[in-house]
Amino acid sequence: MRALANGVAAAIAVALAATAAGGPPPPPLPPRAVLAERAAPVAPATGSYEQRILEIVNRERARRGLRPLRLATCAGGYAARWSAELARSERLRHQSLRPIQSSCRAREVGENIGYGKVSADAMVQLWMNSRPHRANILNPRFTSIGIGAVRSRGGHWYAVQDFLGF
Repeated sequence: MRALANGVAAAIAVALAATAAGGPPPPPLPPRAVLAERAAPVAPATGSYEQRILEIVNRERARRGLRPLRLATCAGGYAARWSAELARSERLRHQSLRPIQSSCRAREVGENIGYGKVSADAMVQLWMNSRPHRANILNPRFTSIGIGAVRSRGGHWYAVQDFLGF
């Protein structure tokens, strides 16, 4: 639960850092009825953005003597769906981690979210510059990860990392 509470504060820090690095945050959303009319499809990531995030995260872990994270299909599904939802709504917020923990049968879960008009390298650097996000990335109890990244209609990447510990 502490990881979740810290993650909310860290998400704000990443949003602020992403704003400094890549432009203004998404504008406030109109009422739901108007939003439904203006809903536009989002471009799913090709996979290379997510793959690059995994490479950099595992490089950061290796530099500190930690084992690499393995991709987890279960967590990957949650991360992919949530990044698509964030990009669709253009709002940065955490999802509930209880369903992930239960479905993936994990002892411990954590989540990093971020957005910006930034490369995968820059996204990971934003997370590494945030104490709670870095703590998730470097947590030795986490052994697996799911990663999702979707670019919104406005050009912002919305990225999600869901971590699992067994």
